[in-house]
Amino acid sequence: MTTFSLKRSTAEGVGQPAIDPAGLSEVDRAIDLHYDKLSVGQRRAIDRLLADTRYGAVVSAPQLAEAINVSESTITRAAQTLGFTGFPDLQRHLRARFVAPVQDRLAPLEPDAAERESLARHVMLDDAERIREMAEDLSSEEIQAVVESLIGARRVLVFGERGSHGLALMLAMGLRLVLPDARLLNQEAGDVPDQLLGLERGDVVVAVSFRRVDRMTVNVLRHARSVGATTIALTDHRSSPAARAADRTLIARTGILRLMPSFAPGASLVNAILEEVAARTQPGIAARLRDAEELWTQFGSYAEN
Repeated sequence: MTTFSLKRSTAEGVGQPAIDPAGLSEVDRAIDLHYDKLSVGQRRAIDRLLADTRYGAVVSAPQLAEAINVSESTITRAAQTLGFTGFPDLQRHLRARFVAPVQDRLAPLEPDAAERESLARHVMLDDAERIREMAEDLSSEEIQAVVESLIGARRVLVFGERGSHGLALMLAMGLRLVLPDARLLNQEAGDVPDQLLGLERGDVVVAVSFRRVDRMTVNVLRHARSVGATTIALTDHRSSPAARAADRTLIARTGILRLMPSFAPGASLVNAILEEVAARTQPGIAARLRDAEELWTQFGSYAEN
């Protein structure tokens, strides 16, 4: 069993605890290596921790066990199966992502703090924090690898179901403006398999999937890999079935589940990808945008016209 240790450094002149910026990446690497070895109950524990790393950084093993209805020993074995000495060791890696002390970073989420300002404002500030965390977590190398795949593709197919469908639509519409052949896979007519006809090496399939992953999403990714197409997942944690079925993954963590999961980080990630692709496809994009404007005018697409 591989054991990961938390590295520590001394922050000069600052009364903050030492931070290991690679803490979360170590957890992600452990997921890639050992997730398939976890039992069903152990997977529930790890999935819950990764769905909201701020929660995972402070929850106790007994609290987590009660929340997902498993034994405390299941929590311990889950951490050990991933290669950590135990749950405290895994939790230290989750805590390492926070620059400020964990309790300070969690303060805006406490009920008494939420009562001091409007709930709507509280939700928006929490979304902004999620986006900031995502920007810190994602490496430029990960983003550039995805952008290179999209630019070099013969064609790009984008798929997303249920709550993720809106983000998939947004991504596909943007890519259509800057790439020669980008399409949205649509399940409304029940013909997704038909839309995958002709998929081959040189094509790229992007699956957008947050929270509970739709079975069709995994089936699309698996088929794409089987024919040699490059697969990309935009999802909320490394243990997601979408992430494990994809060649490349970009993570936008949704955080705590409210009435609906927060798709704000996912929307920001989609915008970031589109801007990177647009910047890399200059100057050809200018002509495509002019053509698009002429078509919108011709079809009277907008009320302003």
